[in-house]
Amino acid sequence: MMMPFLKTDDMNTVKSNVSSFADHFAEDDNTWLQKELGRNIFSDSKFPMPQVSLDMSNDVPDKTDPVNVQAVYNAFQFLSDSQASDERLWSALCLGPFWTYVQYRWKVRKNHSKENILQHYFFGFGARRSLTRNAMSRLWWTGRLTYDKTDSDPYHLTRFVTQNARFIVDILERNTANNPEVLRPFIQAVIDAQNRGIPVSSERMRDLEIYLDELGGIYILDCLPEQKIHDRILKKAEELAKKDEKATDTEDINK
Repeated sequence: MMMPFLKTDDMNTVKSNVSSFADHFAEDDNTWLQKELGRNIFSDSKFPMPQVSLDMSNDVPDKTDPVNVQAVYNAFQFLSDSQASDERLWSALCLGPFWTYVQYRWKVRKNHSKENILQHYFFGFGARRSLTRNAMSRLWWTGRLTYDKTDSDPYHLTRFVTQNARFIVDILERNTANNPEVLRPFIQAVIDAQNRGIPVSSERMRDLEIYLDELGGIYILDCLPEQKIHDRILKKAEELAKKDEKATDTEDINK
C-alpha cells in the first residue's frame, strides 16, 4: 500500500464544498467521499505507507499528543521538509487512513463546523500556521522541530512541548521555530528554569519568545552556539521571576 495524496483539483473541490459536506464528517468512515464526488479522489504517492497505530484511549484527547507525535514522526521521518509542507499529502492522510483519529483528537463528531474541518483536515490558515493546525501535519512538525538526535532520549523536548497544547501553538508558530538548532536550546532553557522552581505559564512562555525574537534582531541566531541561546533564555527567565517576586512583595506591603 502506498501513501495517499490528493490532486489539487480534488482537494479544492472538497474544500470549496465543506459547508455542504459538513455533516458527513461526523460519519464513521469516509465512504461518502466517493459517493458525493463520483470517483475515488485518492492517488498513490511514491512512498510506501508505514504501519502507524495512534493512541485514542484517553478521554482527554490532547493527552495523547506526546505518544502520537513520536509515532507519526518515527513513521514518516523520511519526508523532507518540503514534502511535509504539502497540503495534499496531509489532507489525504486526514481524510483517508487517519479519519477516525482526526475525529477523536478534534472532537469532529460534536463540532463538524466549516471552520473546524478546514483547520484540521486541510490548511485553513497561512502556510506556517497551518502546519501546526492540520491534525496530522501538526504531529509530524512537532516531532521534526523538537526531536533531539544528540540526546539518548531524543523526544525529551517533545514531551515538554506537548504537555500543554497551547505550547505547541505558542512555540512552534513563531518564526524562530524554523531552525531546530535555535528552538532546542530555547525549550531546554525553559525546562531548566522549571527545574529550578521558576514557574513557566503560557504568558511567561510568550515573554521568553518575545525576548528570543529580540535577540534575533541583535544576533543572527542561526550562527549562535546553542549553549549561548540556552544561557540567555535561562537568565531572562530568572530575571522575570525576580521581577515578579518584587512586584508581589510590593503588593503585600501596600495591603
